[in-house]
Amino acid sequence: MNQNEEQRLNKSREIAEFCIKCAEEKLAVDPALLTLGSDSSIADFFVVASANSEPQLRALTSFIERQVREVYQLRPISGDIDSNAGWTLLDFGDVIVHLMTPEMREKYDLETLWGEYGKRR
Repeated sequence: MNQNEEQRLNKSREIAEFCIKCAEEKLAVDPALLTLGSDSSIADFFVVASANSEPQLRALTSFIERQVREVYQLRPISGDIDSNAGWTLLDFGDVIVHLMTPEMREKYDLETLWGEYGKRR
């Protein structure tokens, strides 16, 4: 790994860990950091956390998006922010944040699905 790649990966990890802290601050349930690394062309890190209600899901999504924008001057490349679906996604490029209701998290079980690549924090 060259120096630029290492710096990019370190910055991505910093952003992912910041998203975890934001989720914890807003009382998200069981936030997890999955390290995908070079095995994935999708992202280097997934952040996965649960919200106990649709209002909490909306609040988590807004809070994380706002905090990342303020601290890192970074806006999501794309995102599905329909919290009525029980799952919101914030795509920050190398870091993708998945916020879900417990039912959606159990149904899609990203930690197991990506377990071959991911390492839980």
